[in-house]
Amino acid sequence: MKAFFHPSSVVLIGMSRQTGVGAYNCLEMMLRYGYQGKIYLVHPAAPEILGHQAHPRVENLPEIPELAVISLARDRLVPVVEDCLAQGLRRFIIISQGLADAAPPGRELQARLVSLMRSNQARLVGPNTMGAVNAFAGFTTAFVDVKREKNPPPVSLVAQSGALQVGPESFTGPLGKALDLGNAADVGFVEVLEYLEQDPETRVIVLHMEGLTQGRRFLEVAQRVNRKKPIVVLKTGRSAAGAQAALSHTGSMVGEDAVFSAAFRRIGLARAEGATDLSDKVQAFRKLPVLRGPRLGIATPSGALGIMALDALSREGLVPGPLPEVIRKKVEPLGPYWHRLHNPVDLWPIGMQTGDYLKVVKETLSGFLADPEIDGVLAMLPALSSPLHRNLAPVPEMIAGLNLEKFHKPLAISFYGDNRDHLMQELAPVPGVACFPSVERAVGALACLYRYHQAIEQPEDQALSLAGRPTSQPVRGSNPLLLGQEALEFLQRHQIPAAPGTLVQSPAEAQAVARKLAYPVVLKIISPEFVHKWDRGGVRLNASSDADLLRGFHSLAAKVRGDQPWGILVQKQLAGKEVLFGVKRDATFGPVVVCGLGGIYTEVFQDLAQTLAPIDEPQALELLAGLKAYPLLQGVRGEAPANLPELARALAAISRLAAAEPGLKEVDVNPVIVNGQGCWAVDARLVWES
Repeated sequence: MKAFFHPSSVVLIGMSRQTGVGAYNCLEMMLRYGYQGKIYLVHPAAPEILGHQAHPRVENLPEIPELAVISLARDRLVPVVEDCLAQGLRRFIIISQGLADAAPPGRELQARLVSLMRSNQARLVGPNTMGAVNAFAGFTTAFVDVKREKNPPPVSLVAQSGALQVGPESFTGPLGKALDLGNAADVGFVEVLEYLEQDPETRVIVLHMEGLTQGRRFLEVAQRVNRKKPIVVLKTGRSAAGAQAALSHTGSMVGEDAVFSAAFRRIGLARAEGATDLSDKVQAFRKLPVLRGPRLGIATPSGALGIMALDALSREGLVPGPLPEVIRKKVEPLGPYWHRLHNPVDLWPIGMQTGDYLKVVKETLSGFLADPEIDGVLAMLPALSSPLHRNLAPVPEMIAGLNLEKFHKPLAISFYGDNRDHLMQELAPVPGVACFPSVERAVGALACLYRYHQAIEQPEDQALSLAGRPTSQPVRGSNPLLLGQEALEFLQRHQIPAAPGTLVQSPAEAQAVARKLAYPVVLKIISPEFVHKWDRGGVRLNASSDADLLRGFHSLAAKVRGDQPWGILVQKQLAGKEVLFGVKRDATFGPVVVCGLGGIYTEVFQDLAQTLAPIDEPQALELLAGLKAYPLLQGVRGEAPANLPELARALAAISRLAAAEPGLKEVDVNPVIVNGQGCWAVDARLVWES
């Protein structure tokens, strides 16, 4: 991978002879950027370009360069790459478009290029890419002008678009390195993450992702790398329209967005909600240490801003810490006798009383930073151009220096006022402090640092790598569809409790089963045509006598006259809350386990939580706790709580089943009845790949 970021020599094939605006000349941009390595050119007609000798063919080069950068019409790519491989070249960046990002002929050409790479132990970035930027080494393959940072930050970007490296100010802030994967035909996120993991010039990693292959392998690598260097992901293609655009843009198949979010949460990656959020999160990781607890010290010049801060903390899961005693002793006496301090500390009355607002701010922030019961500090400061307020300008840099020297805590400042943007720009290079244009964004950035700390403190999740590996014994027979009692008995064999019942074919059988189970019972049509039984009137509840049973049986039998149902299920009727368990097989990440509010209202309320399978019982309980309906399971208004440990055990068991059987395509267990005694699956459908 080093050759893509810092090659000692490079050959440019197919570069334009034109220069300047509209030329899109990689050589011109490479020279402007300051590349000091050897540059060779291959051009069939031009003897030289920008003072560099051009050779008619690759075989005419005086040496084998470390990297080839190719910008040719797509139909000329394969023979040129074959020539390069024959001469010993093994690293390629292909800028050309119109391959997997276009019609089937382009996809076939891309497949041919990948085959050439595989058979020659070569690697390819692209096609449809701007390639690499390395501000440390002065190297770029971009065909547009990109800014080289004088003091490159330890931030590396891996993207599926060149736009983010061309205009990082609008997305990530300054970058040290960037690689546009383009169509990611060969080199993808996994390989670049493994390289950046060992790169001493990278401390923060940003991923711009439209789609992903090798989902589980990515999670294994990203989980390991994230524990050393925080990873922020901007995943686009959330909407159906966005997903379609992503398909045409890079040929990436975009998975269901909720599954991507669940996958990122599972391994502790920070997902950015958009360009602004991306910028905030990257700045926080680049400039601040992690937040090791939720307790913030808050300094504000206004009670109203303090309330805004508390609202933001509540949304993000942070809390105000206790007021340090040093602030109570040193700062409170400076103010009016009636002004009692709390956290947030309202500084304005004290500043008015003393006439030295600068001193009050310094003493308060220093007191918060020094207190071991405060994990991080949030300051809200005016940024006003009036000469009357210029005495506040040194505060942020002064406090940041003190913090770096003594305390090493996250310090975020939210500015307000007409001079806000200017002051934030001035403070951008100052280490030890991160500045934001609103209190909500400042708190969001601090919360990201806290969630990262929580994630890396957890043991590494080894279960993710196990999913999809078949068990030594098959877990099913040859039937690709299981319904009704057959499905429930299958679940029981895999530690998922089910309501007792029997599939019957006649009224007499139904009566015998009902008497054995003891009334009341439920009757259900079991048939592939009645998957959604309730919607089609295929269920009869509360059969509490032989007469009820027979009426219900004949009513259901009349509904399927002419069809070929498998039978009617007579099942013990159970009381409790209704929960849904499910499994889907995601194209990117494999088996996903789902839980939610069950019964007939599942589609109405869409109260679902999902994560990748398998999970253990604590993870299952955490998943259940994420439901809006979770308080109902805990018991409300005197109701007995549900048996949550049993419910979590059953959910973990279904996740293990999903992970153990790669051919299992869908599982729908709805409802699962749970009460204080236990939980039971009462209806299920399992589908395997044909």
